[in-house]
Amino acid sequence: MKKVLENLALFAIMTVAFSALTGCSGSGEANVAPAAENSNVQSSANKSSQYPPLASSLAQAEFELLDGTKFTLADHKGKVLLVNIWGTWCGPCRAEMPHLVEMQEKHKDKGFEVIGLNIGDGSGEIESNELIEPFVEKMKLNYTIARSRNESTVKFFQLTKKDGVPQTLLIDREGRLRNVFHGGGNSVIESMHQMVDKTMAE
Repeated sequence: MKKVLENLALFAIMTVAFSALTGCSGSGEANVAPAAENSNVQSSANKSSQYPPLASSLAQAEFELLDGTKFTLADHKGKVLLVNIWGTWCGPCRAEMPHLVEMQEKHKDKGFEVIGLNIGDGSGEIESNELIEPFVEKMKLNYTIARSRNESTVKFFQLTKKDGVPQTLLIDREGRLRNVFHGGGNSVIESMHQMVDKTMAE
């Protein structure tokens, strides 16, 4: 009975969280949120120690690769991570993917990794491998693709204070949250390139 109540509560949370995803959010207007805006971070600081660590509930959360292998973001400490939250049904997600591919190719040999976390179909249900794998091939994605469970997706949305996709989090080599990028559009993508280059140069 307790499990049933927990599932119902989670469903209610996800219904609210995903209600804004119908239009994908950020389909045109740029919305770049410095980490300072969401996490009381000194965005003007140059030292990574001035930035907060990614919340342990997300750093230690398990994500599943398409082959069933599980990992955590904490497993990748020592790398600069660009964690992109997306769905196959999201137009702005598709539009920014070539830029994620470009960044992965540019920095892959320097301790950088793009991780694409698929959040499901927008109503809390997972997207199957039969749907995701042809999509990955069609889009020629050269970076890690995994799934985010509903509870982890809700935690991302709570952290970033937005419940739309795409959203992208930049995490430095020390596991600290450096920036959050909401939505799509040229100015968001340009800011993402600039912040990745800056973080990689540190």
